[in-house]
Amino acid sequence: MKSIRQLTRPILVGLALSSGVSFAADNFQEGDLALAFYQVISGVPQNNTYVLNLGQASLYRGNTQNNVSISTINSGISSSNIDADLDLAFGQNWANDGTVYWMLVGGVSAGGDPDPFFPGTQPTAGDPLRTNYFSKSRASLNSNSTAKGTTVSGTLSLFNRAIFSINIVSFLSGSSKGIDGFETNTATPGVNAAGAILPLSNVNTVDEFLPPATLTSFGIGSAYNPGQLLKSGPIAGTAGVEGALDLYRMINTTEGAVLTAGASAGNATVGVAQFIGTLTLAGNGDLKITSMPSASSAGNFSSWAITNGVTGGINGDSDNDGILNSVEYALASNLTGSDGSLGTLTSGTLGFTKRAEAVANGDVTYQIEESDDLGITDVWQAMTPTTNTPSAITYVLPTGSPKKFARLKITVAP
Repeated sequence: MKSIRQLTRPILVGLALSSGVSFAADNFQEGDLALAFYQVISGVPQNNTYVLNLGQASLYRGNTQNNVSISTINSGISSSNIDADLDLAFGQNWANDGTVYWMLVGGVSAGGDPDPFFPGTQPTAGDPLRTNYFSKSRASLNSNSTAKGTTVSGTLSLFNRAIFSINIVSFLSGSSKGIDGFETNTATPGVNAAGAILPLSNVNTVDEFLPPATLTSFGIGSAYNPGQLLKSGPIAGTAGVEGALDLYRMINTTEGAVLTAGASAGNATVGVAQFIGTLTLAGNGDLKITSMPSASSAGNFSSWAITNGVTGGINGDSDNDGILNSVEYALASNLTGSDGSLGTLTSGTLGFTKRAEAVANGDVTYQIEESDDLGITDVWQAMTPTTNTPSAITYVLPTGSPKKFARLKITVAP
């Protein structure tokens, strides 16, 4: 066990982050991003918080790659996998037992990265004084999501930006000492060199921000809660992605700021959250960052395939179950194994469930066709579906004929 406080030293201005070695979870620098996990069982926060230092936020702000590991973006992180650490902190069922939360925060203090002669004048990796980074939960990886918007839920006032910044920086720096004045809080190093397990008694854990104590997140209300509960099973539109967090940046001043980079919709605006990218966590512990398309431009089969690790193109069979990737894209099927039947036939009604991402992207055509003899002498003819909604397409087979066949024809735009 090592003392977390002994690894820090004060710098020249107020609530600034501690200076030290990069990528250590118990020693954050100005501009670092902290990925934090905590567990709540029956409303009671459990003892451990797991924190991973992702390194400088500017690395992710400048990312234009899609669905790449965090170690690809930050070569200082030797491994993008944190499964062993999460097993140790929360048990082997951390991904599915519905008790583990995760969040992503970072910040530059009001003092910035001080120059020894002119304190507070140097921006940190393109971030001006008092810059906040925080996450927002994402329910699916639909590439047409509104997550790319320029705001999360409005803007923050100058007063609330100050509260937010102070609380995030305080969380990262763990600046308080015990009543005896000594640095007594401890951290257990993780298997991943960038991670550490912190007991709930440590200053820089998330316990003071957890409900039901205040029902606020870093002092600014539940509307800006950066956390997400890892529920049982993967999130919508994915195969094995247990959680996704959209990362936002909010600056207090544009002086000295790098304004446009990576997934940003445009220049950062004072007090308005600027979308940076989406961090994903797989059930095996792999962490990736995605630079998502804008809400105004829908994705397509290719972007969906990249996000979900589907290989081989439209006519390939990524999971070797005999079903083409184009069909898997169009229908709500299993992307990593056999599906059995893709449709249902109940009381003469043929039905298929559409994949939400394909419908939102608008690059798939669904058509019911009918024939008396599988197209041998009676060619397949397009029929009007009985129902055709964004979620499903159905067709009631006609009665009175000795034999009728129906099929679903799927066309994916190139």
